[in-house]
Amino acid sequence: MRIAIFSDIHGNLEALSAVLKYLEEDGITNYICGGDVVGYGANPNECLDTVAALDCPVIMGNHDHAALGLTDITYFNPTARAALLWTRETLTLERKKFLKQLEFTYQADNMFLVHASPRHPDQWEYILSLEAAEINFKYFTEQVCFIGHSHQPFFVGIAGNEQIELITENPLSLKKDCRYIINIGSVGQPRDGNPNSAIVIFDTDALTISLIRIPYDIKKAQTKIIDAGLPHSLAQRLENGW
Repeated sequence: MRIAIFSDIHGNLEALSAVLKYLEEDGITNYICGGDVVGYGANPNECLDTVAALDCPVIMGNHDHAALGLTDITYFNPTARAALLWTRETLTLERKKFLKQLEFTYQADNMFLVHASPRHPDQWEYILSLEAAEINFKYFTEQVCFIGHSHQPFFVGIAGNEQIELITENPLSLKKDCRYIINIGSVGQPRDGNPNSAIVIFDTDALTISLIRIPYDIKKAQTKIIDAGLPHSLAQRLENGW
């Protein structure tokens, strides 16, 4: 089975549509969403409708949680806070109901999915270093943990008591005696210098994980952000991949 795992759509309908078109053409029909369907972008309702129609596992992200008024947004930077307040006002009651029923984690077979970190699923901790990743290996037992949140894709692995390492192999072939943390990147707002949407495809038969980059209509997404009255910097960063 091949499973498309994606996260951090952030209201970017153009990016989400391009990703789903790519997956459909590739024959993939199994999906898992790692959260933050809303926030930053101009189409939160439409993105939620699209994800809901997939009838796939979806977990809670920090922007989803904050859009419901359940997370203190004083720690958000001013731009993110402005976008979040706009999103709160824009979301319909029906879409808020969808968000309210989301769980913080998802487990299936030998994989674990959490938006931010397995150590603190509801506290939105960032894993941005090998040291942070090493600590978080202690908080899940499955072979593979998929995360999002930072919008920066990476693969890290550890075998037994050996030193943790950053893995550049793509596709990644899973080794029986290794465990992994996989950051799946962002569909709607990549922050690794590459503006193309990022997703991963997990082949559970071949035991491979592939990072895929998919281009989309950035100009259209930018125009929607500006027309919605959202901060212009949110439009600019899309073409910079940051």
